[in-house]
Amino acid sequence: MPGALVAAWLTLAGVAIAVWPRVGNGRAHRAWIVVLALVFALVLQIVVATVPDDAFVTFRYARNIAEGYGAVYTIGEQTQGLPNFLWLVLVTLPAAAFGVDIVTAAVVLGIAATLGCVVLAYLLAERFARGAAVVAALLTAGASILAAHGLAGTETPLFVLLVLAVCLALAAGHPLVAGVLAALAVMTRSDGAVLAVLGELWLVLTAVRRRASWWGPAGYLLGALVFLVPWWVWEATYYGRARPEWPASAQLSYGFLLCTLAAVAVAVLCEKAGERRNQPSPRPRRSLAERRVVPLVALVLCAVSVPVAFAVQQVVHAERERLAQTTEIGHWLRDRLPAGSVIDTSGNAALAFRAGSRMRITGVTASGPADEYAPVAHFGLPVLAAPLAWYARAQDCGIAEQYAQRYEVATFQRTGLGWLTVYLRGDVESRLLAQLAGDGNLTYVPCP
Repeated sequence: MPGALVAAWLTLAGVAIAVWPRVGNGRAHRAWIVVLALVFALVLQIVVATVPDDAFVTFRYARNIAEGYGAVYTIGEQTQGLPNFLWLVLVTLPAAAFGVDIVTAAVVLGIAATLGCVVLAYLLAERFARGAAVVAALLTAGASILAAHGLAGTETPLFVLLVLAVCLALAAGHPLVAGVLAALAVMTRSDGAVLAVLGELWLVLTAVRRRASWWGPAGYLLGALVFLVPWWVWEATYYGRARPEWPASAQLSYGFLLCTLAAVAVAVLCEKAGERRNQPSPRPRRSLAERRVVPLVALVLCAVSVPVAFAVQQVVHAERERLAQTTEIGHWLRDRLPAGSVIDTSGNAALAFRAGSRMRITGVTASGPADEYAPVAHFGLPVLAAPLAWYARAQDCGIAEQYAQRYEVATFQRTGLGWLTVYLRGDVESRLLAQLAGDGNLTYVPCP
């Protein structure tokens, strides 16, 4: 697959350089470059995409909704606080309507949103820089690696897409549409509130300077509140209380957003610089945007993602293999433990997701004296705790301090992959061992 990435970039580079002198007046030529930039971005996403553990928090909520248990992390406990409501809805719909795998749906939707960012970056730049607008598409395609490695399946690409859409709506003079899009951005990431406020302030400032009517900020605010107010009312009604505090988004990587906005700015600067240089002269001179040095520089910057993609391949394979192991362990717990069992995944959301909706996820935390422990949720002490969600290279018979007095260590060997250590609550240890040891892949090996 990395070879396909090189081929995609070479094709993009060849076409861009060949047709560049005609991109200013040839919309079809610009369209070809944008299409090839989309192909490059698509291959780049497939090559480096890895799903972070935080994304599985949303996936567990989504599966519970799709299966009819409601917007909860653990059945029987309504926990409020997801900051990416819109992304949760979009991820849930394919699973609820067609039974599509939630992780697959999230990754595909994320890739689609990333490709949409390439298109919107081009359209936004085209409003200010016709010929050089494809520079924004080229640079955004290269920067899309930041939306895939460690962020696949998250709301980040959708958030960037909505930010670009808000900017485009404001530039086109559609404040009502911009307000709706800003509300969707807030519903996608909690820090979208900053974008929403900035958009309103910009429209107010424009109205104060008499460059536009006051309908602009009023329409923007109306468009935002039409979506935000029902959302806030639903949250307060569904969870029985108003949101006590604004939750932080799980992923705080702004690299893709900043690079995309910078790509649009660079494209506009190239066009404006060319206009200043194109003064009357006895000898006609090409503008900066028409010179092949512009696509060369843009293509070189875009190509930076190619060696980076090659360099992270070992990490990508390791993360995908670790996630596959977590999936196997989660399915093992789902199949061997009875429904309703309370387990502690040590904060690993992927393991909690793979263990199934009917597993109650909780934890153990110190509370007062060293020999007293309280569950994070109200389901009681977990019957099983998994300190690691993947296989270790060697058998580990140690036990964490907070589990030492009430739990016993049990180790299982997975042929060809390694060892799994779990903690079993002492009063149900023998029953759990009988249930877990019946699996053909994992063999119980007592600690020496």
